[in-house]
Amino acid sequence: MNKLTYIDYCQLDHFILRKILSRYGQPFEVKCSNSCKEVLDQLVLQRADTENLPDIIFLDIYSAEFDAWEFLDKVQLLYPAFSKPIEIYVLSAARYQEDIDRLRQYDLVKAFILKPITKEVLQQLIVQRELAETRFATIESLN
Repeated sequence: MNKLTYIDYCQLDHFILRKILSRYGQPFEVKCSNSCKEVLDQLVLQRADTENLPDIIFLDIYSAEFDAWEFLDKVQLLYPAFSKPIEIYVLSAARYQEDIDRLRQYDLVKAFILKPITKEVLQQLIVQRELAETRFATIESLN
């Protein structure tokens, strides 16, 4: 089962993601946090623990404590010490081309996802993950 960590200050978004995943039978164990620092601390502690490291991190671009850029910079430094690869997907309710261009500079970021998270967005994400040659994608609801 894939492990997904979702960093977002909005508890409603946590709830929506869990509902969509459970309703459509996606095999994910989900941990939600409103704190980049908390998740970063866990990654440091678990960096050699393949069983407990997440496979995927959803990261809201405007997170509390420190922003996504600071989080990505810190994770990028830690990344070689992780016992397995972690895919990071950055989410935002706003689409700014400057943000997307900046995200492309991080090899560990696999996609930019425009909120809201919907069934269609998750289906696009699954397809994007299966196309391993795709380095970066923009995923958004077709509605």
